[in-house]
Amino acid sequence: MVSIIILNYNSASYTLNCVESIHRHIPKNLFEIIVVDNNSNDEDKKKLRNELPSDVVWVESRFNAGFGLGNMLGYNMAKGDYLCIINSDILFEEDCISPLCEYLKNHPDVGCITPLQLDFNHKQVESFRHNPGFRRELFGNSFLEKHFPKKYPKRMVKGSEPVVTPQVNGCFMMFPTAVFKTIGGFDTNIFLYDEECDVGYRIKKAGKKCVVLLSAVFLHAGATTTRKRKSLTGRERYISRIYVYRKHHGWVKSFLYRMLLIAFAIFKPKRWYILPVLFRGELLSKSMRSL
Repeated sequence: MVSIIILNYNSASYTLNCVESIHRHIPKNLFEIIVVDNNSNDEDKKKLRNELPSDVVWVESRFNAGFGLGNMLGYNMAKGDYLCIINSDILFEEDCISPLCEYLKNHPDVGCITPLQLDFNHKQVESFRHNPGFRRELFGNSFLEKHFPKKYPKRMVKGSEPVVTPQVNGCFMMFPTAVFKTIGGFDTNIFLYDEECDVGYRIKKAGKKCVVLLSAVFLHAGATTTRKRKSLTGRERYISRIYVYRKHHGWVKSFLYRMLLIAFAIFKPKRWYILPVLFRGELLSKSMRSL
């Protein structure tokens, strides 16, 4: 069985559409659905309570726990052999869960998998990102993908063969439950952003891989709960990035990486708003969780 965990934050209409599409396309004996509400407003919570199907497990947080901790609340209720962490603004137009289960069953070296991602216009979007670092900042993704395709596979993946990637997008992440437990789940210190990067590092350290399965697809609207707070979320992204980079590369490399980010931001006025974060090496105590 697959435990599908959906985190809701003032996005009841999306969540309800997502749940309905799961029931329509995924075999009924294959899944359970756990909806975690991250302290949405009263109207949003009431809509979900009244309209969610009775078989959905409802978990309610008394505060906005962020992405990682919110999903860990759902994980604590999960009974499945596999965990499928998805955003509320996802729609299923086919059974993409069964192929993922089959692939994970036949490839025990894979610790995290995702289908090919399309937007709501059925156009392909990136199903993963490259990990942050000096080379990515200095040369850019396109240059690295062209000249070092083994280490930097193309984000706009083509063909039919599964692609091994450094991480998968956080909007749709499926794990064997045992692997998720082994790596310690999500780092709940992170409020928002770069959780998938942190997970990708820990999957690799556990001797496993991340994979995009191109033969299965899903639809994702994207940024439905964050786009209205762009400056705050942009700042948050760098708070999380600095934390994750320091966690996996140490203080010295993290300091040098931050200096490089500062140098590039100085010459881009649109990014000046993140300079205070970069200069101070902002700690997680300054994240949106504390607002």
